[in-house]
Amino acid sequence: MSGAAALAGAGLGLRRAFLEEAAERARGPGLEADFLELAPDNWIGVGGRQGRLLRALTERIPLVCHGLSLNLGGAAPLDEGFVRAVGRFMEAHGALLYSEHLAWCADDGQLYDLLPMPYTGEAVRHLAARIRRVQDLLGQRIAVENVSCYAVPAQEMDEAEFVCAVAEEADCLLLLDVNNVHVNAVNFGFDPYAYIDRI
Repeated sequence: MSGAAALAGAGLGLRRAFLEEAAERARGPGLEADFLELAPDNWIGVGGRQGRLLRALTERIPLVCHGLSLNLGGAAPLDEGFVRAVGRFMEAHGALLYSEHLAWCADDGQLYDLLPMPYTGEAVRHLAARIRRVQDLLGQRIAVENVSCYAVPAQEMDEAEFVCAVAEEADCLLLLDVNNVHVNAVNFGFDPYAYIDRI
């Protein structure tokens, strides 16, 4: 993960709506981004003009991938074919990092939402095993992101302890979403600064 360690600065969340403008600006001094971030779920298999523009961008600006649909917390078998496709996409574009959410998002089909995990030892072990498998398939450590939620299914520990336990057991990186910390602090009445200090 030498590339991920080098990430610093301000990134741009790349969307198709402004792909052409971003590619044009990247040809000159007009795109001031230290890295690009995109959801590989939405870009795997994209060819033609959009594929060429994406390639031109990733040749000039470092890329990180932030997944939306891997379903790390789900009960269904891990979609290893999708993970391999992510790996090929990352290799083709020189992506430095892949991150995903500490959530489940599918149950006999995609739910198009990130649903919270119970904060239990069983959930820690379940997530950690799946994260380790993803890391084995990709040949590198991934990062996992804390999610916002309105309710937690079950709790044996608080969220900060849960997130740390998963990251430690899986030997993965953590993408701390401070907005999600704030949302959960408001929803559940905890001190967001104390949460961040514990992480």
